[in-house]
Amino acid sequence: MVAKTKVPPSNGKTDTKVHAPKKLDIACGQNKQPGFKGIDIAGDPDIVHDLNVLPWPIKSSCVESAFCSHYVEHIPHHREGWDRDGWWIFFDELHRVMKDQGQVEIIHPYVRSDRAFWDPTHVRFIHEVTWHYLDRTWREAQGLDHYQVECDFEVVTLSLLGLPDDYLARNVENQNFQRAHYWNVVNDLGVLLRARK
Repeated sequence: MVAKTKVPPSNGKTDTKVHAPKKLDIACGQNKQPGFKGIDIAGDPDIVHDLNVLPWPIKSSCVESAFCSHYVEHIPHHREGWDRDGWWIFFDELHRVMKDQGQVEIIHPYVRSDRAFWDPTHVRFIHEVTWHYLDRTWREAQGLDHYQVECDFEVVTLSLLGLPDDYLARNVENQNFQRAHYWNVVNDLGVLLRARK
């Protein structure tokens, strides 16, 4: 069992009411998805909250569908009071608020894209395989079940986004070679996860 991480209180405005959204746009900023409740510290959120402060003011097991665009690359590795990497803290908290079989769509810059490195606030460069670390069965099969993480997400799909036409016109072997060896072939990676409880 993972110990609860102690996190210092937010310095900004925080919503103290506990919400129960069915659809949640995480780090929505000013681009909240239609039909979703947004959570963020700025922009146009319905729930004003620092995602690095736990717990989020969201009821457990209530979210059926979540969306998160261009935030996960900003998750800090460490903050005062954290006992483990912020990646595990974020995804354990996301898992807590998700319903069983609830789905999460995540978009982030691809690891071999200049987009991943342009923004000086990006602290993570995320490969496709990184997403499998959120799958308990995969962690156990790799001998990584000692990691301090509780969440269990099935990786449903991984989608390459922002592909140039000349890449798409090539055969699969050539596409795989280009993606593995060249930079700026893919702009973003889209991930669809399903929570298992």
